[in-house]
Amino acid sequence: MNTSRLNKYSILTFCLILITFISSMSQAKSTTSYILSIDNGDKATTDSSSVLQNVKTLLTEFQGVVTHEYSLINGLSFEMDPNIFTTNVQDKLISLGDKAGVKVNIEKDQDVHAFTGKH
Repeated sequence: MNTSRLNKYSILTFCLILITFISSMSQAKSTTSYILSIDNGDKATTDSSSVLQNVKTLLTEFQGVVTHEYSLINGLSFEMDPNIFTTNVQDKLISLGDKAGVKVNIEKDQDVHAFTGKH
């Protein structure tokens, strides 16, 4: 085999590897953003920071990523593959709050608009 032909095969191999890499990157898992808040209700003495820590541990176990912890509300935002964030995961998060005597609220993060009609 001559070197010209070898170089053509090397270039072809490189192109195939590059196409495979680009294709795999475009098929990466998508994530959805969620907001989780903890409502102590009348129980101002309840230590919800331990609940929040348990929530973060559980999210990590299910490949969730905490993106922000809030200071004005007791909660956080996280991203997770919606195929993983099933009813089972939601029930486990809510159960953590129930065990501590607090309410865990979870909702999909989305834009909120004050006015829906024309002004």
